Amino acid sequence: MILTAAFSPCPNDIFLFRSFLENPQLQPLLNQVTIADIQTLNTLALQRRVSLIKISAALFPLISNYYDLMDVGNTLGYNCGPIVLSLDPERPLDTLATPGETTTAHALCKLYYPKATLVPMSYDKILDAILSGRVSGGTLIHEERFSYNSELILRADFGELWHRKTIFPLPLGCLAIAKCIPLATVKALTQALRESLMYSLRDTERAAKKALEYSKNKNIMVIHRFIGTYVNKETFYLSKTGKKALQILWKAHECCQYA
Repeated sequence: MILTAAFSPCPNDIFLFRSFLENPQLQPLLNQVTIADIQTLNTLALQRRVSLIKISAALFPLISNYYDLMDVGNTLGYNCGPIVLSLDPERPLDTLATPGETTTAHALCKLYYPKATLVPMSYDKILDAILSGRVSGGTLIHEERFSYNSELILRADFGELWHRKTIFPLPLGCLAIAKCIPLATVKALTQALRESLMYSLRDTERAAKKALEYSKNKNIMVIHRFIGTYVNKETFYLSKTGKKALQILWKAHECCQYA
């Protein structure tokens, strides 16, 4: 059975899927791969166009009738998540740029800044929007959260705020698989993804260089830091703690949707 797959160019996703990218002949399950930004991935999931897909964690309830959550490949941050930046530390954060309406970062802005006007845009446009003053602040994700302009002021780290409030890791991304995929295929794919993770862990330098090929940020130290932060035990096996964290996020998102 041939599966279509879609995931982001983020270092942790390239780290996860590295063996599929480098040795496609060894991974016949996935020979049709799309790499796209997170808002595009979320849209593909809503359209049910891909069998295996990385999505924003906050989106999963909207696709749960058609997709199941994989036990591997999920992204949770420990005291680390999207960050909110501004030019002026005194300026009220009344307009916030976010990387898309269906992203976890957007949901967190709704939760922690309920009075702010949210301005969705492509994640790579957010820094310019902050620096130009078009928005009072913006939420940075991906590599940018580790390498932002020194002129900017850190106003919040959602990972820290979340941990302070819940004592749980912050769910950021989920790996979802279509419900129509046979269980035997899901199990085989889960095992193959764990083997791919181990393949990357056995040579993290080479894995980081592979991730660098797909990243807009060409600083290898940023790539290593990203992988070290977001490839963790929850990436290998989604634990009871990770599942509880997801339930808390989904409940919080549902509440702020209708507040």
